[in-house]
Amino acid sequence: MCAFLTRKTHIRLIGTAMKRQACVTPTEVPSRLRVWGVVAAVVALTATIVSPAHASETTDDADAIASLIQDAAPATELSEPGHLVEGELTTDAGDVQSTVPMSAEEEITVTSAIGSGERTATIDLPDEIDVKDGVVADDGTVVFAATDDSGDAVAVQTLDDGSTRIQTVISSGSSAHEFGYRMAGYQPYQSDTGEVMFVSEDGHYVPVAAPWATDADGNPVETRYEIRGDELFQIVVADGFTAYPVVADPSWQWYGPIWGLKLTRAETSRVRDYAAALGMCAVLAKRASVACSAFASYIILQANLAQGDTPARTCLFFTAAPVPGVIFRLSC
Repeated sequence: MCAFLTRKTHIRLIGTAMKRQACVTPTEVPSRLRVWGVVAAVVALTATIVSPAHASETTDDADAIASLIQDAAPATELSEPGHLVEGELTTDAGDVQSTVPMSAEEEITVTSAIGSGERTATIDLPDEIDVKDGVVADDGTVVFAATDDSGDAVAVQTLDDGSTRIQTVISSGSSAHEFGYRMAGYQPYQSDTGEVMFVSEDGHYVPVAAPWATDADGNPVETRYEIRGDELFQIVVADGFTAYPVVADPSWQWYGPIWGLKLTRAETSRVRDYAAALGMCAVLAKRASVACSAFASYIILQANLAQGDTPARTCLFFTAAPVPGVIFRLSC
């Protein structure tokens, strides 16, 4: 039987429109399968041993999960392992400091430089997996194993670029395949082309990388985002060919916050006119490379959609960095 990992949250606020799926070439499959085999053995041992809680909470088990996740993930470098003090793992990567409590009930806290000041934000672990307190693997991954010892897990990593990555491990077809993420004081938004960002009450914009999911054979698994209230959900769609466990994740990237231009309600209404849309595109083109002849039509379409949105007070936000030419419809 194959094992399937879902790597859920690659917390990278990168704002990229490209969906990244981790795959393997035929020559990579044997080594990947050996890793999955080790993890499958760990899961089996955890499920059958007389004291499952003791077995699932060892560093060896956390290391096996961390190795499995790293093998499934897109090519990335982890930061240097952080310092565990009084039940919290604190990791510094450039201008970003992340604090991951070992208590599964507490939020991840990330502090990052923004302009001449700092921004502090929190992220909740997904509720869909009931997990035990965390264990730190040798590479700095914090692994939260499921309380039912099913093999499901949530894992938190800090990358060397400061990104916070939260992965979910889906052990079987009966496990949860949808996972919700919340940031206190932030609201998620999604563009019509699929990009996602969180917007804070004080106007800070945090882009989220496109979701990915990889199965035990190294094959991509269909996945997408959905926004439900104040939560961003990653949906993993397995089929009859999916090999478990599956790893899935979204990703927040704290350095290099998104730059863009937000219109007022009146400006949003005005750019429904082609001449006004061309003028607005010219303003944006000073900071981003966009072709105004085509982009103006896109502006008009989004402005008309904003007029019909519910609630009615919706304004347009144009991104210029890190990915130019994306339009979000945000609350005014």
